[in-house]
Amino acid sequence: MATVTVDQAKLVLNTFAAIFQNNLISKDLVTWNKHSAEMNDRNGLTVVEQVTPDYTTTFTDATVADLSGGVQDTNFGSEQYRLRNVVGTSMGWGDFVKIRDIGDARESEAIKAAALRLAHDIDAYIMRFAALASNNLLGDGASAVATWDDIAAGYTRLKEEGCEDDSMLRAVLTYGDKQALGKDIIESVAAKDNLSSLGGAVYREGWQGKIAGIPTNFTQQLPSFTVGTRLQTSALTAGTAESAGTYDDYAISPAPGQFMTQLLSLDIGAGTETILDGEVFTIAGVFAYDNRAKKTLGHLQQFRVVGNVTAVGGLVQARVFPAILTSGPFRTVSAAPANTAAVNFVGAPGAVLQPRFIANKNSIIVHTADLITPATGISMRKALTKLPMSVRMWQDSKFDTGEHRVRFDVAIEPNVAANGRRRLVRINGG
Repeated sequence: MATVTVDQAKLVLNTFAAIFQNNLISKDLVTWNKHSAEMNDRNGLTVVEQVTPDYTTTFTDATVADLSGGVQDTNFGSEQYRLRNVVGTSMGWGDFVKIRDIGDARESEAIKAAALRLAHDIDAYIMRFAALASNNLLGDGASAVATWDDIAAGYTRLKEEGCEDDSMLRAVLTYGDKQALGKDIIESVAAKDNLSSLGGAVYREGWQGKIAGIPTNFTQQLPSFTVGTRLQTSALTAGTAESAGTYDDYAISPAPGQFMTQLLSLDIGAGTETILDGEVFTIAGVFAYDNRAKKTLGHLQQFRVVGNVTAVGGLVQARVFPAILTSGPFRTVSAAPANTAAVNFVGAPGAVLQPRFIANKNSIIVHTADLITPATGISMRKALTKLPMSVRMWQDSKFDTGEHRVRFDVAIEPNVAANGRRRLVRINGG
């Protein structure tokens, strides 16, 4: 067997890292954050983000406002993020030892295949998370985005939710949408960066153009989402007393992704029906509220289910976003729901939805960390130049069988930012 030198190992790792980062389309879709602590394959990391308080403005015709009842409380909220996933790929030892110089590295189909597979699967992982994160869903949840107005409606909803900074918006559609949009689509292809000498042999298309002023990518990696077996038309099992609370009740996230969420009791059937994480519903008579303009909006507030739930006798306690707030600077709805108000889910029981989405880059934060260097075999890490991430390569052999193995791993997990769900919107036609 050929002897593998450390320099050769570095060459392989550098080539893999260059191809991987040049082909990771989602690097421009989300925000990336690398932890300073090293992660091993068992520990996982959890961090807490503080949420800035807000205040209600008062108007008075007196010289001095009457504050005898006290001033407003300063309430800091918090959201939790976690990092526990290791994503990896591998390649054969025979292909590895063939790589002796930079020319071999550029021409190695094994390196390309391994790096591309990792990039494809991480893109699909991040896009699935982003596609299902929002509580706002426009269209029927399944039809193609076929008109300019389908995109523009999503943009309008983001503005109603207070999403600023248009330069941070990105839209992700399917190739079927590109076909359906036909003459309505106008592409302005931006010049792409020159590739590094190591990664220049292969490159996937990233952001291809703009629709309604939003940089748009077309991909086959958006998810299909099968909803639960719940009745499409369900009901609350309790009214105002249970469902309406205050910001203080929901400002501290009890677990990652649960900032500004609450539990709602729902009647969704008669047996062990299910609601799946990411499902969206409305409540009769409960309209969305613009807490900046201080007015009720013209559409029912949409709620996203956080976590999977299974009914007992048709009854569930579902965690939903946003929490129902009827007053204060964080107000979310026009009014509390009536007792046993009708609940309407998007999609019939077991329907397959095909979400597309528009996202502000700061709505999703992908957390990464350096992976621990193993105690056996030969391993090293390579920091990427375009992302705060590192790739670990690990070579190992089994003495008993003579088997030789090479693997590449990254630590990565997407998390929704506090109030990040308001800075995304799912879009469809229909």
